[in-house]
Amino acid sequence: MQGLSRREFMKKGCSGLAVASVPFVFRTDTHAASAAATGGSPALNEFYEMFGVDEALIRKIMGIALGKGGDYCDVFFQNRVFHYIGLEDNIVNEAYSNVDFGVGIRVLKGDQTGYSFTEEITAKTMAQAAETAASIANAGKTLPPAQFKVHKTPQYYPIQNRWETVKLDQKIPLLPEINQKVFSADKRIIKCRIGCSDDYSYILIANSEGRLVHDYQPMTRLFVSCTAEQDGRKEDNYAMTAGRYGLEHYTPAKIDQLVREAVEGTVLLFDAVKPEAGE
Repeated sequence: MQGLSRREFMKKGCSGLAVASVPFVFRTDTHAASAAATGGSPALNEFYEMFGVDEALIRKIMGIALGKGGDYCDVFFQNRVFHYIGLEDNIVNEAYSNVDFGVGIRVLKGDQTGYSFTEEITAKTMAQAAETAASIANAGKTLPPAQFKVHKTPQYYPIQNRWETVKLDQKIPLLPEINQKVFSADKRIIKCRIGCSDDYSYILIANSEGRLVHDYQPMTRLFVSCTAEQDGRKEDNYAMTAGRYGLEHYTPAKIDQLVREAVEGTVLLFDAVKPEAGE
């Protein structure tokens, strides 16, 4: 079976606001930008365009995967894009991105599982992956479904704007603002570190039972880490918020709450004492 690998692109800045978003060169860029013009769940055709496939091609690949008599097959497409920016020593000094893109093909035969993966989604490479996954079986050919039935799922993650439409210069100002609030909250704070990440995944799954499902999954995380000093003693603590939200999640009230939890949780440690020995 083929090994799983990662396609990673990084670009880091070392001082000041020397940060830059990473230009992704996948064909998914154009489709993702067009699909993400508004919030909401993407339509099926957007997934087909993103991965460069259609129902006929998926059925063909599934037929190859079942060509040696497998009992069951599923094909899993995913495009996940991750972004991170960080602030330390009062400057935004870190930014990087990562992309996971590819398709996994799984075949079941009895209690055996055949699996193969490719990051290059073309008819040729998918056919090769399907043949690898099919190698666990050695019986007659199993036919793929005549057609797929789309299984509609609820919109679990309603957001106003998809993360792929949010530019770096829309996110950077958030960090200095939080940094200032942290130092203003308590004069004992001597250091602050902030990290903000966002990612989104496009997932498309088809199986040999004729089921087709797709999902768009946004995710964001924001953490604030503090160091405080009092009478020569230093304490560290942090607070974090995370969830499948858009940028609109970071309201002034949410930011103030996060800062308060980080600062209060840090200075509270100065009152901590060792418990008496006991059972």
